[in-house]
Amino acid sequence: MGMTDEEKFRFDLTGFLVRPAILSQDEIESVVEQIDRIVHDPGALPAEHRTVPGGPSSVLIDHPKVVEVLHEIIGPEIRMEGCYCVWRKKGESHGGGLHGGGPSQIDPIFGYRCQNGRIHAGMVRVVFELTDVQPEDGGTHFIVGSHKANFDMHPDHLSMEPGKRSPFLMGYACPAGSAVFFTENVCHVGPEWTRDTPRIAVLHAYSHLATHWHRLNVPPAVLNGLPREKQAWFREPWIADFRTRPATRNTLDHFLNSADPAMRTAAGD
Repeated sequence: MGMTDEEKFRFDLTGFLVRPAILSQDEIESVVEQIDRIVHDPGALPAEHRTVPGGPSSVLIDHPKVVEVLHEIIGPEIRMEGCYCVWRKKGESHGGGLHGGGPSQIDPIFGYRCQNGRIHAGMVRVVFELTDVQPEDGGTHFIVGSHKANFDMHPDHLSMEPGKRSPFLMGYACPAGSAVFFTENVCHVGPEWTRDTPRIAVLHAYSHLATHWHRLNVPPAVLNGLPREKQAWFREPWIADFRTRPATRNTLDHFLNSADPAMRTAAGD
């Protein structure tokens, strides 16, 4: 179905978008149980489930409600840069202070532009919120519009002290099982979590197939434990191999039909 016109407008205006409740209750419970084990008792899990995106969390890699948005804001050729999970207790923050935004929009990896009716985002983060979130809880916050700013972020807008926060700083409300998309170029922060119950989430990074920022750090056991159609999201960053006639395109179908050993490069062999 792609994105609605309203979703495109919101994403372009603010730099982020919430799609509420895209996961079923069973999916939420399975991933939450896995993350609980990852954080508190990883030895109780098989090796291929001891970190995301293995095990139950693999359902998030290519969720159709995520993929259709990524196709609209990155393009049809996408790879997954990396992922990690969050179990954030009251008083804990994540990722340092506000960062991103400003004229780095011209960067070929993180950049953002909208032209001829199409959004072109660089790296896109997807936060899968596995607990209910209200703006005051301390989920991810954004300086709205900063993904298109032409000037460096002014220090008056980078404070996270109560009473000194930017009027453009915005959080969101969503039920458990929601997906939050944001361009890496929007100024963002993971502020202190304020609830007694932990924030549980999985964060993915997606990029165009031609670019690569993160050094892949998913353990080989986890990658090799994934079904081949999910391994394909971690394929090498290239578009075409002109050594063949006709040129080989690095598509999902090519990866799935390839006789090469699964994840030979990604696994570090």
